[in-house]
Amino acid sequence: MLVCLILLLGLAVPPMSRAQEAQTAAPAVAPVAVPKSEIFSGNVTELTTEWVVVVRKVWGKDAETRKFLLDGQTRVEGMLKVKARVTVQFRVGAEEPVPAVHIIVR
Repeated sequence: MLVCLILLLGLAVPPMSRAQEAQTAAPAVAPVAVPKSEIFSGNVTELTTEWVVVVRKVWGKDAETRKFLLDGQTRVEGMLKVKARVTVQFRVGAEEPVPAVHIIVR
């Protein structure tokens, strides 16, 4: 009689699905926030060991100039020099001068 009662109770409770078991077994991991980055293309007007100044001229608009810091983490593809056409990837939210993440010389 006791065995029948235990069997009935076992059948009354639905078993956990594999997805539910995985959710309860694995701890919740918060997603890592990746800093957003943007790009800026133009011609190099100034170049030092510490920074690069890039100006972008668009027909019908005023020229836009930005100054980017060069540090040990900045990757440079190509020969960086004055008057070179470049594309600079930088992190959003930093104050001027913005640290450059990646510079591609075209």
